[in-house]
Amino acid sequence: MTENKGDKKMDMNELSQKAFQFDRAESRDVFVGDNENAEKNYQAVYNIDKNEVACISSDRYNVVQHKHLVDSVREAISNLNIKATATVRNDGNRIFVDLSFPDSKLYVAKGEEFFSGIRIINSYDKTTGVMILPFLKRLICSNGMVVNVGWVKEFNVSHSNKLAKDFEVSVDQMIKSMVEKNDKFKAMVNNCIGDSIEWEIMDSIINKLVDARSKHIEAIKSKLKSNCKGTIPTRWDLYNAFTDYATHGQQLSPNIENWLQNKAQKVLITPLVELKPKQIISA
Repeated sequence: MTENKGDKKMDMNELSQKAFQFDRAESRDVFVGDNENAEKNYQAVYNIDKNEVACISSDRYNVVQHKHLVDSVREAISNLNIKATATVRNDGNRIFVDLSFPDSKLYVAKGEEFFSGIRIINSYDKTTGVMILPFLKRLICSNGMVVNVGWVKEFNVSHSNKLAKDFEVSVDQMIKSMVEKNDKFKAMVNNCIGDSIEWEIMDSIINKLVDARSKHIEAIKSKLKSNCKGTIPTRWDLYNAFTDYATHGQQLSPNIENWLQNKAQKVLITPLVELKPKQIISA
């Protein structure tokens, strides 16, 4: 079942019920032309609910049901006795499920507090494998932020491999890693807060990150101007403009939201001198 927006908060019981609505998929034989024999080494991943082929893959590709993955992670969180809320973005062949842990807070600076959490991604069309990524939610505005910066443990398994059974260990390690590395995240945020950028340069940076022809670019610039209220913006303001739009933008597909989160990550981890267009650096 396809949804454009999935920002309704759910508890774990509601998430379990929601999982029954996720599209199902199965492996089917592939036939080419008038050949009556199925192609060897290939399969069609067929979305049962959409009644269409999601992709053609090798026969080693293991179809992981959205519901099975969510149920496994939900059970792991229950076993860890962690309070959690969930939001879902679902376009049928791909699901993005964000789980926030309100009792697991990270403090970065005055006025900057976060819930830690995880993002679960799965696809039937080979756009991703099974992914469990570190995720933060900014308390002041409820922005969702994917934090995939190298020093925080993530879980990623290809559909061609055996799906890991022990989600409980993976989730537990990820939460601990986020808490242990809070000083690094704090330093990263403080650097971004300290990087003031003149509006003209900021405009060029946004144009560099997002194609100026993109329909999303004006929305991001509008978010930035609204949040800064006439003050000189910082790199942290730019990061939050991206995550604000990615989290709260209307009618954004899961794929676009994920693309915006990747752009936001680039703002967070890239030194300011590298973010600036070359003609500005040389000026």
